[in-house]
Amino acid sequence: MIIFDSQMKQNENIEDESEDKQLYVPLFPMRKKPSSGSSQISSQSTSQSTQMLTQYRSMQDSNEKRELEATIIKELMKDKRSSEFYAVQENWISQYKQYLYQNGERPGILDNNNCTQYIIVNEAVWIFFKQEYKAHPEIICRQKHSRTNDKRSKTVEPTINRQSCSNSQSNYELPLIGMKNDSYYCYMHSGLQSLLSIADLNYFIIKYIQRINKQQLIDKKKVNGVSFTWAYFELIEQIKASTIPIKINTIKTLIISQFHPKNQHDCHEFLLYLLGHIEDEILNFNKETKSTYINFVEQIFKGKLQTNIICQNCKNKVKQIEPFLTLSLAISQSKSLEQCLEEFLKEETLKDYKCTKCQSTCIKSLQIVSIPSILVLHLKRFQFLPQCHKNNKTITYPIDILNFGNKTYRLRAVIVHTGNLQQGHYFTFAKRYHQWFLFNDETVKAVTKKQVLMQAAYILFYQINENP
Repeated sequence: MIIFDSQMKQNENIEDESEDKQLYVPLFPMRKKPSSGSSQISSQSTSQSTQMLTQYRSMQDSNEKRELEATIIKELMKDKRSSEFYAVQENWISQYKQYLYQNGERPGILDNNNCTQYIIVNEAVWIFFKQEYKAHPEIICRQKHSRTNDKRSKTVEPTINRQSCSNSQSNYELPLIGMKNDSYYCYMHSGLQSLLSIADLNYFIIKYIQRINKQQLIDKKKVNGVSFTWAYFELIEQIKASTIPIKINTIKTLIISQFHPKNQHDCHEFLLYLLGHIEDEILNFNKETKSTYINFVEQIFKGKLQTNIICQNCKNKVKQIEPFLTLSLAISQSKSLEQCLEEFLKEETLKDYKCTKCQSTCIKSLQIVSIPSILVLHLKRFQFLPQCHKNNKTITYPIDILNFGNKTYRLRAVIVHTGNLQQGHYFTFAKRYHQWFLFNDETVKAVTKKQVLMQAAYILFYQINENP
């Protein structure tokens, strides 16, 4: 569980019901319903919408059907007879929101005091949800349609139900935007798309920058002190404002001393470099300004590993606890990710180390003493001794339940590397809006669970199940 300013954030884990569905809309229990309005969609729509609805209902589930659904929603939102508007949870519209963005249409988003995000829909759209998905999206708030001539303001600011807000799923997931690759930056794009798929990280980055700005703890002279964190925040804002693939210029400039643009680089190294710099900035900023902002990199990604070394003769024990951002797992003797973890934690006899007291042989064991919210597992596919080569061995991995420590985790993202040590390409499979997507530089497309599980994973991101 992530803690920020003494408030608890909760993440629901709503899975796809079928891996064969290209897009999936989750069903919510009925909470409230409009006090007025027809129960039939035909009375709330134009004849053109009715024709599209007939075509829509005759189609099999496909991307074409979702595109038509987006068109229907846009037409229904123009219905002047809908006098009431409702703020409903964003994941009801997120499944086809990508089409709205691509077509230059942006659904109304309400962000009240940065609490969470909701979509403003009229009664005709609400009834459409009800009829097509046989369930009611939860109405968080309601407001009357404004009759003012000011086209910039068509609704009255509603009051958010705070209980619903605190109990809702995190709504800091981002639009599905690709990244332009004009050099050898696929390693960076894959790492960033994986991180950007972690709603908790987006939440903390946005809150952090917003609060230090609000409290005027930073100015142009001090921006360099939080340059990586600021660049990540700018990236989030850039993605939210764009409808086409973007270029990641600021982060490229920051990493150029370590990652030359004309060379190929390792995605795992980039992730450690980026997260390490963001964490350093948080700690240094707190020290310089005497602030107490939470170290969200530690809160999200860091676990603790205890190393125990026990003498077989005198039983002298030496232990050391160290934090970790990722776990690097050998794959030579394993066929599954679970076996890789077992091998990692297995006891081993130390050949080059003797007991400091009696010079006898010692046994080393590892123990997980603290688990992270996001568990990042790096499979050691690149080997340099005794010979340089890449291990392309197939390692199976679970998508729904991974047991680690005393908790269970669900897969959130997978980074894949194709090619060899000399040349290759990175791309990412990540879960957003309860659906799996492929992020391959500029290309973003929906995929199935089966496609995700077929990959030769290089780095895996697992998110803890808070309510297993």
